[in-house]
Amino acid sequence: MSIQTSRKEQKVVVFGQVSLQNAALAQVICNKLNLTIVSCISELNDESKPTLVLVDFSTDKTALSCLKVELEQCPALCKVILLNVDKDSEYNAFLSWPFVVGTFKPSDTLEFLVAGIEKIIVGEIWISRELSTQLIHHFRGYREKKRLVIGDLTVRQRQILNMIANGYSNNRIAETLAISPQTAKTHIYNLYKKIRVKNRAQASEWSRMYINP
Repeated sequence: MSIQTSRKEQKVVVFGQVSLQNAALAQVICNKLNLTIVSCISELNDESKPTLVLVDFSTDKTALSCLKVELEQCPALCKVILLNVDKDSEYNAFLSWPFVVGTFKPSDTLEFLVAGIEKIIVGEIWISRELSTQLIHHFRGYREKKRLVIGDLTVRQRQILNMIANGYSNNRIAETLAISPQTAKTHIYNLYKKIRVKNRAQASEWSRMYINP
């Protein structure tokens, strides 16, 4: 089932099992938040505001997988809100689904749901305190892994990374380090491999984030 809503241009799609409960939920949300309903994601084009996509997580897993792929390929801007998410699956669901800005548990009241969606509409993220804590630990761990990679860089690799970040060409790097262009190329290739980037732009961004934040 799919449904949509709009505050003048704000739209909402509700995806889940076809039931009177979901239909009533969508209608209440639309009425309380002054939104407008649309039938499915495929109808979305170049919207002026991100479309709210409410996903009932109690829906069949095959249908959810298909929706996930559709969202990843959708050209329109979306804000995904996961409904009826069990506490044990909230963390993985938040990280694996695209564009998630909110999660709600089966025990959450309608009033709580409406209040959360209202905050999401104005740009806030609405998740539980437990999930917030888990995500902080997750991203701290990710950053710590990057720090370990930095510590694993050789002096020469750090020199080259700094030169790349400052816009040095391969030839200029070779001249500065008094090495052949081919050797410089080899060093750059090994550096890219170690920090897991594919080009100079990504290497420069990596340096900006982790060497010179």
